Amino acid sequence: MITVGQIYNYLDQIAPFDYQADWDNSGLQVGSYDDPVEKVLVALDVTPQIIQEAQDMGAQMIVSHHPVLFHAVKRLEKESIPYQLAKAGIVSVACHTNLDTAPGGVNHCLASRLGLVDLQPLNWDTSRNFYKMTVFCPSDHTEKVYRAMTQAGAGTLGNYSGCAFTTPGEGRFICEEGSRPYIGEEGKEATAKEDRLEMLVPPERIKAVRAAMLVNHPYEQPAYDIVETSSVRRNTSFGLVGKLTFDALSPQRFAYYVKEQLKAPGVRFVPGNRDVSKVAVLGGGGDSSLHDAIRSGADAFVTGECKHHVLLQAADAGITFIDAGHFFTENVVVPALTDKLKKQFPEVEFKASQLVSDPSQWM
Repeated sequence: MITVGQIYNYLDQIAPFDYQADWDNSGLQVGSYDDPVEKVLVALDVTPQIIQEAQDMGAQMIVSHHPVLFHAVKRLEKESIPYQLAKAGIVSVACHTNLDTAPGGVNHCLASRLGLVDLQPLNWDTSRNFYKMTVFCPSDHTEKVYRAMTQAGAGTLGNYSGCAFTTPGEGRFICEEGSRPYIGEEGKEATAKEDRLEMLVPPERIKAVRAAMLVNHPYEQPAYDIVETSSVRRNTSFGLVGKLTFDALSPQRFAYYVKEQLKAPGVRFVPGNRDVSKVAVLGGGGDSSLHDAIRSGADAFVTGECKHHVLLQAADAGITFIDAGHFFTENVVVPALTDKLKKQFPEVEFKASQLVSDPSQWM
């Protein structure tokens, strides 16, 4: 039986929860990691209607983009979403800003839906150093430890995986009283043919890689080092910039194109002073990144919310600005995330919510 914890760990691999913004509260919202799961609803939001949709399909879990808990709760009222989830026995896990910045996350899905290629980061949000883990293994176990560390996420470098360096050598140690040596005898000095195995580890995978190494290492007390390195860094961006794969469109035609591609009932836009070929995107509330879009040289900026003064700034800069709605610029990730979960857990039924959780009325 698949558990909430297994699904959570997979989500942590594709969109590390450590990469959420400081103000965010992504992760397990309601329920337990040990709860068994047979059916899961994937949605942008958790509303009473979506809870009902989950109940109708017999789901034990909802994976959403937006969290149901942002701040400390001092009182849990019957009308509140967390109360309704708990009453229905439905687990809630949210992948919010960590899914915004993840490869294949919200903004990659938005860029893909608009047909953008040659994608580049719009703005660097955070930057974290990788680690280098060095472990000394008896030669007959090096391969096993290497495979386990690789499977746990070690050895990633750009477009390469399983990267490692191995150096043969000789280990020397004294087996003190009370020890249970894999090699040697208690109370005697011993030597062993060992390999020095070195692998890079992304910051979000360091705990999992260390645990995998310890489980698969034969020594009672493995010798290993974990050192932070500034030579390789993990950078995340809350937006992307890319190019259309077809001829440039006028601002008006591009606005209509965005509306059709996102299946939005309408868009609000400021026409720029040039045709649109290079486009910046940031799903949800991204109007604060207008200046990043301008600096990138984009002809247009597509996001999901904007304030009046930002529209004025866009008009002054001559860039086409399109507000296609928070829901419609982010919901593109729901079917993509559902497909990933289906492939990872074929024994679990996953369904993308069919509801539009946008309460605004379009005239």
